[in-house]
Amino acid sequence: MRPTGKTIALAVLSVFLFGCEKAFIEPPATNPEAIFENLWTTYNEEYAPFEERQIDWQAVYTTYRPMVNSSTTDAELFDVLSEMLGTFDDGHVSLTAPGREIYYSNKIRRELIDDELFSIPVIKTYLESGYKVGDEDSYIYGKIKNDNLAYIYFDYVGDNFFKLNDFLNEFPDVYGYIIDLRHNQGGDFTYCFSEIGRLTDQTRFVFKSKTKNGKGPDDFDDWYDWSIHPKGSYVNKPIIVLTDRYTISAGERSVMAFATLPNVTTTGDTTNGAHGTMIGRELANGWFYSLVPQKVLLSDGKSYEGIGLAPEIYSKNTMTGIDAGIDQTLEKAIEALK
Repeated sequence: MRPTGKTIALAVLSVFLFGCEKAFIEPPATNPEAIFENLWTTYNEEYAPFEERQIDWQAVYTTYRPMVNSSTTDAELFDVLSEMLGTFDDGHVSLTAPGREIYYSNKIRRELIDDELFSIPVIKTYLESGYKVGDEDSYIYGKIKNDNLAYIYFDYVGDNFFKLNDFLNEFPDVYGYIIDLRHNQGGDFTYCFSEIGRLTDQTRFVFKSKTKNGKGPDDFDDWYDWSIHPKGSYVNKPIIVLTDRYTISAGERSVMAFATLPNVTTTGDTTNGAHGTMIGRELANGWFYSLVPQKVLLSDGKSYEGIGLAPEIYSKNTMTGIDAGIDQTLEKAIEALK
């Protein structure tokens, strides 16, 4: 049927009306109650490890929602939201607002508990002259003084892991290696997985993960297996990997990978226990927050979210030792490799 002028006019009007409907959608409300509801709902729909963290999110809502009303100030709202997010004690959960310090849900990160027990300047005193250093100490590697051992430190997990191959090439004749992941800030664990190939002679399953793909509590992608694979000339020497409570995120996933190697011993303190993928979100008032939409299970079928990866050999520095220029955990690793 040939369209008439009337049908054309109706079609144009229809397009105009529907187009206007999209164009004039009101922006999200910025009042305190709307901000609270938006943050709580986003966590309810997108946060994955409620069970692992033993969080009853509906009960949390019942506790904190009455604390916010139309008269709540920005300062009061920030405090309420912070306290609510603090129930996670999650190293991947934070809240940021202009002019305020970042609020970290995890007590260790928030209160900088034992942060001073790790010292880069002290570590450097254990290395022979000529050690290599990346920008802002992104990596440090060299030979241990008076011992036929080599040491490498990674501040995060990223392109600095390309130095692992240089490190292995520079010290092929040492008795063993110390790989320091203490205070590792995380990053992209795939850099570790791609560069660790020279340290394994076979494919080794490390962990599996699944990520939220819907708003329901059981809406996840299928489990995905992550493994490391041999690549390049194989290096088989004793290795000690150092960890502490600030080893987090991709740093922890790197520990998981190293721990699959039979010649690796983990030493130090338990890792942070926040190793699912972290994403960021913005509230309508310009505040930012982060959350975790992923579950992770190790090769033993268990989750260590909120628990952390315990070392095989426990060691923790003391402030007295650090003040005296002694890294007791590093020294324990050196003695173990002799």
